[in-house]
This record gives sequence, structure tokens and C-alpha cells, in this order.
Amino acid sequence: MAAVWIIAGIAIGLLLAELLLPTGGFLAFVGAGGLVAAGIVALGDSSDHADAIGAALIAGGVISIGAFAVISRKVLAAHREPDQSGREELIGNEGEVRVAVDPVGQVFVDGALWRARAADSAGAISAGTRVRIESMDGLTLTVTPASEPNKEN
Repeated sequence: MAAVWIIAGIAIGLLLAELLLPTGGFLAFVGAGGLVAAGIVALGDSSDHADAIGAALIAGGVISIGAFAVISRKVLAAHREPDQSGREELIGNEGEVRVAVDPVGQVFVDGALWRARAADSAGAISAGTRVRIESMDGLTLTVTPASEPNKEN
């Protein structure tokens, strides 16, 4: 029964090391496999509690593999599509003019009121007009009127 505890201890150590080391999930997979192996060794033992310990270790290994699969998918998805914030998020968005932009006014975008300046080609933009953010200079947005979608009958 001592071998079971040694294998299980190493497996748990590998699972804990995966939390601290950038191994890409290798230690988690080996650690979960170690728990299953420890459970199989425990099932072959003749002690009184071997069946319960073996089943618990195998279940723990299977649950660890399942958790590893779910968590690794979430981590990979987070790295593929990073969240945008600040300047990257605003450029290209649309907002509504609250104070006429002639040449400077205010635009409401994503729940906030921003100082805005009309792009060179835009001219004056009246309040209530939908605008598209073209660029950003400090905390001042450069905007142009948003194009209306084509209506076909």
C-alpha cells in the first residue's frame, strides 16, 4: 500500500506544479495519469480499504483530466481573441452626437461622453447624428458621420 501513496503523492505534486509552471498542461496530464495509475495499483492490493481508495484515486484522475480539458480550452480561447480596450476598442465604433460638432463638440459612445472633433472632410455635424470614430488624439475623438445602410424595397 506504500507504493500507492508514493505514486499518488507524486501525481498530486505534479498537479500542483502545473499551477506554478508554464508547461502547457503536460504536468497536469501526467499527474492525472499518475492518479489513475495509483488507483489501479490500489485495486490490486489486498488491504481492507484498497477498493475504496483505488476507486477514489481513479475518479480523481478522471475528474482532473476532464477539468484540464475544459480549462485548457478556455485558456486557449482567451489567448486567441484578446480583449480590446482603450483606443483599439473605440476606433471604428459608432456613437451619437450630443453637442453639435462644429468644429468641436461631444459624442456619446459606449456609455460615456467624449470630446469630439469633426474630421477634415466632415464639416459640421449636428446633434443627434450617428457618427463613426476614425481616430483618437489624446482624449479627443475624430469623427465622421456614419453612413446609412442601403434600403432596398
